[in-house]
Amino acid sequence: MAVEPIKYLEWAKLKSQAKISLSRSGVPDLSFQELPLTLDLKALEISGRHPYGYLPLIEAIASRYQVHPDEVVVTQGASQAIFMLGAAIIEPGDKVVVEKPAYEPLLAIPRFFKAEILRLERRFDHNFEIALDDFRKLLGKGAKLVILTNLHNPSGVWLSRDKIEALAREVERFGAYLFIDEIYLEFMDGEAASTAYGLNERIIVASSLTKVYGLGGLRCGWILAPKEITRSLRALTDYLVVEGPFISQLLASLIFPYLDLLREKNRAWLETNHKQLCCFMNRQSKLTWVEPDGGVICFPRLLVGRNGDDFCQFLREKAEISLVPGSFFEAPEHFRLGYAVAPEILAEALEIIEKVLDEW
Repeated sequence: MAVEPIKYLEWAKLKSQAKISLSRSGVPDLSFQELPLTLDLKALEISGRHPYGYLPLIEAIASRYQVHPDEVVVTQGASQAIFMLGAAIIEPGDKVVVEKPAYEPLLAIPRFFKAEILRLERRFDHNFEIALDDFRKLLGKGAKLVILTNLHNPSGVWLSRDKIEALAREVERFGAYLFIDEIYLEFMDGEAASTAYGLNERIIVASSLTKVYGLGGLRCGWILAPKEITRSLRALTDYLVVEGPFISQLLASLIFPYLDLLREKNRAWLETNHKQLCCFMNRQSKLTWVEPDGGVICFPRLLVGRNGDDFCQFLREKAEISLVPGSFFEAPEHFRLGYAVAPEILAEALEIIEKVLDEW
């Protein structure tokens, strides 16, 4: 079987490095020294019993999201979660609805499983919102699964719980499933950060400790799904990894009680960065955007006739600043900018970008 590369991930791993990188989409990675708990590495076990996930981690996830442990599947990051979901649900020829613009793996995985992909447009001129009529028409074509992100990647737009409930009612009526990648959702505050899982029995979600918490190295992700789905998902681990790394799941279970503390630690400087970015965008004559509702990414658009990919290349060559070309999200007139860097670095980068835009 030929396996097509995921071009964005290849680029992110091998070609996104620069003097100033605004291509990342999560907070900086944490070190052991920055964790709010004392760890004696000599006391940690490398191996232990965790047949389908380390039970204290499963229980910690279940407790945080107020679900039954049987509705939790531990994965090696959200990327594996998406792949496992595709393997468990999609049969060749199934119709799968994927939002547009989209994070490339959300398209690549249904393609890998030979699905027929239908596109749900999230239009810039409608603030990347989802039109219920468009959604309903696609479901009427026989879709089995709908794939969305919340917060939307790449725009940072939030789907309200009322909107998700409306979408879920349509999904239920047509006998499909609604999958939501919530990896950015906990950048939001209060009720807006609450998972959509449990709003309707046709909703499945996935997330991880990567983007919001800076713990990507643990590769700790999870799926919340109805029990009839989790049985299949857990069986898939025997095909993929047999068992995930015990020490990673052990560490994740110890850190889970401190997640809110980690999130609060970043709140002030992220708010500062958001304000900086808004001021920058308000001054621009060559850029426009939909202001993100939360998170650390945005998706500016260049004026008609200008190409975001060309600008990203020009900026990189001129100033050694890395942005994500919009073509990776099927929108070459855009670029994605990640602003989870130190405020002084962001200020420097935005000043340079403004000068380069004037010249370009």
